[in-house]
Amino acid sequence: MRENEIDKNGTAWVKTSSGMDCYFFPMPDYEEKMAAIVVKAGSDFLACNGKNQENPLRFPEGTAHFIEHRLFRQKWGDAFATFSKQGASANAFTDAEKTVYYFSCQENFFENLRLLLSFVQNPYFLKEETEQEKSIIQSEITMYDDNPDWRVYYQLLQGMYHHHPIRIPIAGDAKAMEKIDHNVLQQAYECMYTPERFSLICAGDIRVPKIIETASMMKKKNPGEKPLFEREPENVKESYVEGKLGISRPIFQIGFKMTPVDKEPIKQRILMGILLEILAGESSAFYQEAYYKKYLDEPLGNAYFSGEGYAFCAFSGVGERGKEVSELLLQHLEVLCQEGIEEEDFRRIRKKQIGRFIRRNQSVSGMVLGQIEWAMADCSAGQVFRYLKTVKKSEAELLCKAFAKDKMVLSVIR
Repeated sequence: MRENEIDKNGTAWVKTSSGMDCYFFPMPDYEEKMAAIVVKAGSDFLACNGKNQENPLRFPEGTAHFIEHRLFRQKWGDAFATFSKQGASANAFTDAEKTVYYFSCQENFFENLRLLLSFVQNPYFLKEETEQEKSIIQSEITMYDDNPDWRVYYQLLQGMYHHHPIRIPIAGDAKAMEKIDHNVLQQAYECMYTPERFSLICAGDIRVPKIIETASMMKKKNPGEKPLFEREPENVKESYVEGKLGISRPIFQIGFKMTPVDKEPIKQRILMGILLEILAGESSAFYQEAYYKKYLDEPLGNAYFSGEGYAFCAFSGVGERGKEVSELLLQHLEVLCQEGIEEEDFRRIRKKQIGRFIRRNQSVSGMVLGQIEWAMADCSAGQVFRYLKTVKKSEAELLCKAFAKDKMVLSVIR
């Protein structure tokens, strides 16, 4: 992406002097306005090289998520409450690779934007309040532990990965949380929260020049440290993982561990999304056969995930026949690899993806939430649309080779 792009429709990308990327989407006549700051550091950020230290710095599991919880608490009070007083609805979330803070409002947009830019730069981690927060996060961990969908997903990742922190739940666990204190939070913040890791995204009836001026309040800092990862073996750790929660019908996920890609990751996700739909979507030969054999009542959910040091796809379903479904899926993968993709199927699914992209970006929140994902790859909405229009069937067919039987994991919760 070029330095300071501005399209004819007013959509803009700007890099501030602090190093922060900014994506702006003017949408006149929309009442809602929304802004988000993406921090390119999530729960996977567990180790890095420390300045003037011989050994790497290591952080307890769940540290990034803990920072997200505490950052709204400022020296002058609660940022959440101030957003509310200014007519905004604010929230935040952490995943493996990023932490995101955002708000939406109809009025007082610039007051709320200044608040957003201010509190992400000014941590205030007190010893007593950090200890008090642990009970809140412990309740969150317990809630997720009792969620079958959450459990079956992390079982899948723990079967796939030996070392990569993608296998670790975002909030960590109670044992790791006890190691977190206000000093750990401050040290981790200094490593993770640097402007070159920030992306500001704004959409709605906004004035881009004034936002650029406001964004200049982001202070320049020394570059942060890059996360360190232990070398991950190519093989899976376990091919079958089962857990028990006493649910009425078992649920399962079938995953394939894949080789991470560094070049054009958004294009890879688009191609993989098309391929997964052709392989296992509602109109696929696989689903028709699985339904006829009474293996499935409805199509498998499917998704592709990738990030620094990991890539995998996952299929999710309900029922007792997870093993039979996985075997049938392998059979249809083999046929797809041998016979290729029908041109008509490829065009239909790609057209469906384009339609989904256009519909999503007709809302302010849809535009911001989409750009949050694309910003992780330094990619704009315009570039994503160009990928959608130009990806080729032959490129999707090449990805069939990414699926290997010995890299498959079946995770079941009963």
